[in-house]
Amino acid sequence: MGIPQLLQHLEKIEKPKSKVYPKASSSGDDLHRPAAVIDGSALAHHIFNRYLKSLSKEERILSILGFEYAVYQRNVINWLERLEVGFEITNIFIDGHLPSYKTTTRISRIQTTITSLSRLRTLSPSLIDLTKGNWNPSPPFLIAAFSAAVRGHERFGKVIRTVAGEADAFCAAAAAATEKRVKGGGEGISVVFTGDSDLVVYPHSKYSRVAILDDVHFENTPIEGAKVKVVLWPPWDIERKLRGNSTGRGNEGMIMKFAWCLAVKDTFRAARVVSSGKGDGLGSVKVGGEFREQYLLPDVGKVGDSSGLEGILDSRAAEVVYASPRFRRLCHPPVRDSGRETEIYLPVLLEDVTKSSVWSVGREIRKLAYQMLFGTNATVVEVHRKGEAVNKSFLKLQRDDEELLLGGEVGEGLNGLVVGIILEIVRGYLDKNLQTTDADVLALLAAATTSTLGHKESLPPVTAVHWTWPRAHLLSQLMAGVWSLYLLQTVASLPNNGGIEISENIDKSIFEKLTALPSLLETIDTTRFVTIYAISHDRRGMSKNAKKRARKRAKAWEGQDTLGLSADGLQGIINRMFEREVRGSIEGILKIVGEMMRREDEDEEEEEEEEGVESYMGMTVG
Repeated sequence: MGIPQLLQHLEKIEKPKSKVYPKASSSGDDLHRPAAVIDGSALAHHIFNRYLKSLSKEERILSILGFEYAVYQRNVINWLERLEVGFEITNIFIDGHLPSYKTTTRISRIQTTITSLSRLRTLSPSLIDLTKGNWNPSPPFLIAAFSAAVRGHERFGKVIRTVAGEADAFCAAAAAATEKRVKGGGEGISVVFTGDSDLVVYPHSKYSRVAILDDVHFENTPIEGAKVKVVLWPPWDIERKLRGNSTGRGNEGMIMKFAWCLAVKDTFRAARVVSSGKGDGLGSVKVGGEFREQYLLPDVGKVGDSSGLEGILDSRAAEVVYASPRFRRLCHPPVRDSGRETEIYLPVLLEDVTKSSVWSVGREIRKLAYQMLFGTNATVVEVHRKGEAVNKSFLKLQRDDEELLLGGEVGEGLNGLVVGIILEIVRGYLDKNLQTTDADVLALLAAATTSTLGHKESLPPVTAVHWTWPRAHLLSQLMAGVWSLYLLQTVASLPNNGGIEISENIDKSIFEKLTALPSLLETIDTTRFVTIYAISHDRRGMSKNAKKRARKRAKAWEGQDTLGLSADGLQGIINRMFEREVRGSIEGILKIVGEMMRREDEDEEEEEEEEGVESYMGMTVG
């Protein structure tokens, strides 16, 4: 959302008040903490953006490309615990569904992201340099990381919910309900913490306030201890001022009418309201239907009542579920059945815009999830990047001779479904006559294994020079495939999911394997992925100078067991990156990959090197 200059104009009508909490009660024998209702989706991005601002431009490259979700999750809990000093956190809501009238806005945002990605690709054609282009992509699993961190907390895990709508509407409803549970006035208020200024447009009670996240500051002094300083907007008071001498309830939508004038650029009427401080000229304003619908409150009694669906971590997965005929009845505002195909919006990952969309990986897995949700005769439209523009892929959910690519039996530490994704990626390159190397496959396996990486501090540091576009694209393909598995896992575990017809050609054991699938965040380890490239030195496709540097580096590494390298070359990497129990499985997978690639004999490979033939995955070591 967003209404141009809304708060700047409203400030001239009623200034917000700066408050510090906790504060002593009137009796002085305890500390008072107002209730806090938090827009979790907004807070997730707020904490990420604050983290980025603390880094130099150079530090952002590694921090974003190799984003450490565990560090981010600690920051999330730390922020909530600091807020808890001054407020009682009663609700944290996560977006779970966006209404259809957001379509134009969403496609515009996707195109903006693609344009930024394309510009970055042009400005840094080899190594990814985020200091160019002035664009910092958000980590793909940010909301999932936020939700997982909060759900795992003893106190906060009890108040977080993924709702069947936009979080801000549910926040406003929860805050407005304060009137029913607070006796008397004073400081018995409920504060909505959000990044959206137009949350003041929703109907509010006289006990609710709105705080913008950028205006929240944590203080700690030797005398008073920890405090929370906030700037509170009072929608009820603003509404009363705009209403003037007219009678009736305080929530007759005068703020909404004023916001509508700003949205449609009725500058003359808006300026008159601001100058007079009254809403006399707003009485005849007719607010558009879709605009009004955005600010309707969900039934307070149904807030959080999502039939067990509030446990879905990722907003996009929740949106797929709530779009289905079985669960759309829960959505706010109500979903109108237009009879059109269902559109699924897939995020733009850190992809190479000169290559095919990474979302071609895992498509059959997603189709199975769609089939379970929408039925076998439905059509789903996936919206994703194609080249440098937004594209739509129409998926028919009937399954005839199609087969789901599954991984074979593997050892401890690797899930067969994830191995299937890796093999699908490799097969995709083969189909396009492009080669992957052992290092590429090892990097994918390193990212996907659940084994514990030992002696991490002994591995060489990963630098920005290890992040090339081919490697970033490869990792994003893995992310797309793993997210597809997570979506299928989510759908398969929905309540009352029995009775859904699954095509006979689908191996039912996939559902057993889904139960053993690691969590979305545990399945992909970015650091281990790129570390393979930091310590391997595959010489195929390298320039002559790069080969000389690699030979010198290899000679310098001889006998250095601290790096996990030995005379066995990549076997040393296996010893370092994986536990012994899974080593045999990895070697078996490499053998499968070798057979799939149908490599030519040593003489032909030598000839290709002399001719300077370079694969797309070119393993040039920086």
